[in-house]
Amino acid sequence: MAITLAVIGPAASVFAIGSVALRQQGSGAFLAFLVAALISGCLAVGWAELGALYPTAGGLYGIVARVLGRRAGFLALFLQLTLFVIVLSAFALAAGQFLTAIWPAVSPRAAALAFLAVAAALAVAGIRINAAVAAALLVMELAIILVVSALGFAHADWSMAGTLLDPRTYGADGSAAPATLRTLLAGIVLGMGAYAGYGGAVIFSEETQGPRRGIVRAMLGALGIAVVAELLAIAAALLGSPSQAELTTAPAPMTYLVHSLGGERLVTVITLALLVTFFNILLAGLLEYARILYSSGRDRAWPAPISRALGNVQPRTRTPVVATLAIGVAALALTAVSDFAAAVTFASLTVVVTFGLIALSALVSRIRRPALARPYRMPLWPLPPVVALAGVTLTVVLQTGRDLAIVAGIVAAGVLYDVVYLRPRRDTHWILLDPVVSEPDGGR
Repeated sequence: MAITLAVIGPAASVFAIGSVALRQQGSGAFLAFLVAALISGCLAVGWAELGALYPTAGGLYGIVARVLGRRAGFLALFLQLTLFVIVLSAFALAAGQFLTAIWPAVSPRAAALAFLAVAAALAVAGIRINAAVAAALLVMELAIILVVSALGFAHADWSMAGTLLDPRTYGADGSAAPATLRTLLAGIVLGMGAYAGYGGAVIFSEETQGPRRGIVRAMLGALGIAVVAELLAIAAALLGSPSQAELTTAPAPMTYLVHSLGGERLVTVITLALLVTFFNILLAGLLEYARILYSSGRDRAWPAPISRALGNVQPRTRTPVVATLAIGVAALALTAVSDFAAAVTFASLTVVVTFGLIALSALVSRIRRPALARPYRMPLWPLPPVVALAGVTLTVVLQTGRDLAIVAGIVAAGVLYDVVYLRPRRDTHWILLDPVVSEPDGGR
């Protein structure tokens, strides 16, 4: 659960993604994140049901492949691998920018590369060591949320509470206007991206012990903590800032809040703590993404030599070293040639598309195999996956043509690889292997 929550990174999400939402959606950022929490909750209960049923290091792609078929599963894997490298690079570059704010002599790119390199070196250690590190750093991350929330609510102007549910955006001159539906929907995409990461509990399921319902508790618990923390921080910012107009038009809204209410010294302290948070995300992300790449090698998704190398586990630490280093090197290469904006251009849309696949799987699984024994059953089926699919569909169709074209290109590349390489070798490649597990309600 600590690693799963570290992947979400509530504090980093608030200061990075939340700041973008405040600038784009104004006071509508709170409502957008609230609706995103509802959609994410609907996704999470379906994901938890399928994760407890198919506890594999493949995570999302392993579930989609077993429910919707191997072809859909490979496309999910292809989207995930593309997204993972971009996410790691984006957070590393964000960490470099935060470091430059308090140490201008440092190159943001050089700092980002250093953060990634250290995280990759630590990620090859045993999972228990990294879980302990992630838990320790997570305490600092949640402390940031508590400090910022307390600061905002201590200075709250409760007469502005109505703007949380009656959203408005602000111009550079301070003029206010009602937030449009399209603007709010764009914010929902950002909110879903800010909460993303709770599915990581499934990825670590092969390395955990106890009943499979533990996967459910870790997933829903991590999402619940992230939702409460991020909504509190955004509400505190909107109610406690000296001016909503200045907050939502500031280059870095959350930093503006801390500076306005706590002064320059607190900004420095919070920034240093955020650097630790970004490092924790990089570490947890490498641990998670490497296990998905390892699983793809074990499932023989690539040419035999590559699959064997990726599917290898170091005997002493039980760590997929080659897969970990492969993800780390790819992220380093992207970080060396890209900038922050380029790294996150279509990341949120890709996340939402993969969410659509898991929501569809949660719906189809019950229809195709209604009598299957399940360690956990989502409440109110089929309402959660239907709500999630509706939210995903609505947000996808309103995205920019450029981002849709990029995601379509990635899907097309995955289809091409599947048709040209995997299908002619269907008897020897892309063989989905199940981990050895006990009965659904027993220990692992």
